[in-house]
Amino acid sequence: MERIVIAILDDATRSSVADIIAKSGMKVRAQVRSGAEATRAIKDMGGGVVVCSPRLLDISADALCERLGEEAYFLVVGHPAVLAQMDSEEIFKLLLPVKSSELIGSVRILSQLDEKRMDEALRPKKKKPDADRAIVNEAKEYLTEERGMTEAEAHRFLQKRSMDLRVPVTEVARTILYHAE
Repeated sequence: MERIVIAILDDATRSSVADIIAKSGMKVRAQVRSGAEATRAIKDMGGGVVVCSPRLLDISADALCERLGEEAYFLVVGHPAVLAQMDSEEIFKLLLPVKSSELIGSVRILSQLDEKRMDEALRPKKKKPDADRAIVNEAKEYLTEERGMTEAEAHRFLQKRSMDLRVPVTEVARTILYHAE
């Protein structure tokens, strides 16, 4: 689902941009006049796309982009001379006059990037099997050297403790190594 915020000072322009985006099938979640309102909307949604004018009621678009960091993608629509003064690489720019198809295409691309970022943030982090394997091997080595076990005995010991305690073998190995120090 799109998380789009229209942040434009002029009421008529803001409404027109929101209508164009809504007619394309995307949902506009907020229409605001200030950076404070845009910030609140983005924070409430946990990210999104901000379509804005170069200047809002209380802040410039580049300062707002800096404030929100990586929480939002920014599409600033304005005159070439004003957009040329914005030096942030994080801001996507559309020059006025803008065609509806350009606006929709740009917002759609940024919405897809936002969805991808949200999916990645929600996806569980992959474990590092090599690091886990190294910890288990180090614990086996400790058990063979310090406790006189064979490698097979050390392996069975780790597995049995893991099953008895109902924790991963890696956690048992970490505990053994921690107490060995």
